[in-house]
Amino acid sequence: MINSFMKNLLFLFVFLFSFPLKSKDNDHRISVGVGQFNFMEDGTSPYNKTSEMLNLEVHSGKKIFNLIKPFLGFLGTSAGTYYAYGGFGIDGYYTKKKNIILTPSVACGYYKDGSEIKAGNHMEFYIGIDLFYRFKNNVRLGAGIFHISNADSGYRNPGSETLVIKYQIPF
Repeated sequence: MINSFMKNLLFLFVFLFSFPLKSKDNDHRISVGVGQFNFMEDGTSPYNKTSEMLNLEVHSGKKIFNLIKPFLGFLGTSAGTYYAYGGFGIDGYYTKKKNIILTPSVACGYYKDGSEIKAGNHMEFYIGIDLFYRFKNNVRLGAGIFHISNADSGYRNPGSETLVIKYQIPF
């Protein structure tokens, strides 16, 4: 049986895929993602459980040093964890058509503990990588993996890995 979280998510994806888009690749983008938070089950019991996650990001079309693109993001889990962050990413284009994109990124932000993992600090760092396929209308579909950690700045540092599927729409 599908829970209400998954029903709403399915509706969102159907809604987003129904619009034809035309844009340049250097436009700003909105990213919507779903995934598994803490999928490697880091942490000590009872805070080592996984949960479903919804991820929203806004990526700037402007580049710093003609290479680095800033972004802002938010993730929330079904177990009450929230993380608001800002950072930078670099798009690397591959294949002759430049339709395969690899984007490493780093960020820092505010983390609120949920019931699955206790991070040890409200300031958490993010490091991740996304792999996208870029369609002709510059919509991107892909997957990413990222690690959230306080870099030993808190009373504990269990860290968390997240696996996410992302859909990016230019605007």
